Amino acid sequence: MQWYVYLVTVSAVAFWGRIAVEFISRPIRTIFRLRRRALAWMLAFCKTSLPQPRELAVSSLQIREYDEAVRNVTQAQRVFRDLGVQLLAIGESDPAVRKMLVFFGLDIDRAGEKLINLSEIYAKATIDSEELRLELATAILDVRSALAVSRDRSRNNLMKVRVEPMNLFRAGAARPRMKAKPMRQMTAAWR
Repeated sequence: MQWYVYLVTVSAVAFWGRIAVEFISRPIRTIFRLRRRALAWMLAFCKTSLPQPRELAVSSLQIREYDEAVRNVTQAQRVFRDLGVQLLAIGESDPAVRKMLVFFGLDIDRAGEKLINLSEIYAKATIDSEELRLELATAILDVRSALAVSRDRSRNNLMKVRVEPMNLFRAGAARPRMKAKPMRQMTAAWR
């Protein structure tokens, strides 16, 4: 073949490869950006107070705290619902990317559903109670585990590796030390 055929072939492969990488990398970057945002919002809303009963708010300061707590809860509900819906939409629109990320350990459908469940719990949060705090804590743990990138361990019994800690300082002390022999003895042993 002529050299220009190779040049055209290489440039065409590079062009189409670049297009394929763009089509795959853009949704993946979006998914990881949404994942970072969800984790950041969970950290931000973790410390916010839930609304106390409105009847107990007597002073203007308590009324303002109640209003701020209600705004925080509605904002948390809206933010987590939006993030969950966006993750589910990306999973529906790009099934190849979704399957690839499931292979690498991130199930975006499960993460989106858990975020929507968390937003529903925030929607129910009208009065601070111990049951509500417990329900929020378990939902947050579920979301964190859904957003974590981890693969299931192999169920194949042929590949079981027992992991034990190693202490390298003891490994050096365990072997017996050899005494230095004079050079004449060593050369005599070789003969």
